[in-house]
Amino acid sequence: MAQVNKTQKTLEFKDLFYIFKKNLIVEILIFVAVLIVGVLYTYMNTDYYMAQSHVVIKAEVTSGSEYNDTVLSKMYLTTVSSLLKKDPIVDRAKQIYGSDDIYAGNISVTYEEDNLLLDVFYKDYNDVKAKEKLEAILNACEDFSANAGAFPANIQVVNVSYETKVYSASDDRKIVILAGLAAVLCVGAYVILLYFVKDRVTSVERIESITGKKNFVTIEKKKNQGTPLPLGEGEVEASHIEIDLRKLSDTLIYMSDGENKVYQIQSGISGEGKTTVSTNLAKALGESQRKTLIIDCDFSKPSIHRIFKQHRHKGITDYFKGEMTFDEIVKPTNAENVDLITCGDRIANHTIFFASPKFKAIIEEAKTKYDFIILDCAPVKALSDYINISAVSDATLLVVGNDKLSARDLEYTVRELEACDANLIGTVFNFSAAQNKRHYSYYYYYKK
Repeated sequence: MAQVNKTQKTLEFKDLFYIFKKNLIVEILIFVAVLIVGVLYTYMNTDYYMAQSHVVIKAEVTSGSEYNDTVLSKMYLTTVSSLLKKDPIVDRAKQIYGSDDIYAGNISVTYEEDNLLLDVFYKDYNDVKAKEKLEAILNACEDFSANAGAFPANIQVVNVSYETKVYSASDDRKIVILAGLAAVLCVGAYVILLYFVKDRVTSVERIESITGKKNFVTIEKKKNQGTPLPLGEGEVEASHIEIDLRKLSDTLIYMSDGENKVYQIQSGISGEGKTTVSTNLAKALGESQRKTLIIDCDFSKPSIHRIFKQHRHKGITDYFKGEMTFDEIVKPTNAENVDLITCGDRIANHTIFFASPKFKAIIEEAKTKYDFIILDCAPVKALSDYINISAVSDATLLVVGNDKLSARDLEYTVRELEACDANLIGTVFNFSAAQNKRHYSYYYYYKK
């Protein structure tokens, strides 16, 4: 059983924009929620105090120096501003203050290169302590600079402030800005998560945008629809859903012009209603007085035989083995002008049948006896049978189930069909949640 590789996950800007636009309300809620959390945090966050003093750097030129006093002083701005936050100064400030409650992380220094003045700040949650700690730091720096040999030149660090200023401050504005940035990142992460995890196809516009093909029919899902056709073995009678596909059958009759007869019905994954569409399309063609043959080519989950209340045995595998002729494997159904060829018994590698001349022989003989041949094929992501089936098909219809597969899976399906030269003419949107008035819509009803 040939397996198909999974879709490679790649980023497409147009798909990301579509997801962003599609989920705009949720994204706005996420943005607002994160922003509100940031604003609430500002109310919980305690304001603090900043003590500020001015320090001037004075350098004296030693004999033989190539610099004057001003130039030399400016050269030490960076050194002193860094020194104020180093362990020697902090440790000395703790001794002066009489406590270890002084932290280098609370010290900040700013300066302009055009002057010799440093602005030194200390942050604390008590205004008196903030002032006292800053003064201890400045005293420690003055002591350090006065110590002989501390600097290569004769440097003095002098506190020129008449009084250390203390003012209240907060990070509210910074918190709000960070919350806004976090909100944007959360929205972006949500969009990317949807793109890689749950970017489901849920509209005709989305299908047509990805496939580049017209959607022929939109089939609306009826509420309380019940259980779809079971796929387990041993089911003799199984109620199934019937769909009015007369519009689609009329379209195919118009498009065929007596030339295109073989239609390959495909889906990307299992569960999109491909078999239901195949059988009801065959019935609609039969009711239009077109003799139709439906062939079950889905060896992954053969089920058409149970829809028509037939046995799966005596089918295409028996023809492949040479045990039966074409006429012997064709089974009449209770549907008007519709015949059926089932899969037959399971074989170890059924893929070789679709690549063999005998499969082409079945199709060629069917063309001479029927107006339309409907091939119900395995999903593209389940088996690679579509590669060989496309070679004998005149056209391909792609059934897309609402909210069943991702946009990437649909794009992958289309790309795989195009790679094997399948003539994809359009799509059928199945299980639509609500009627779209821009498109034809049909309804499920149950066979009594």
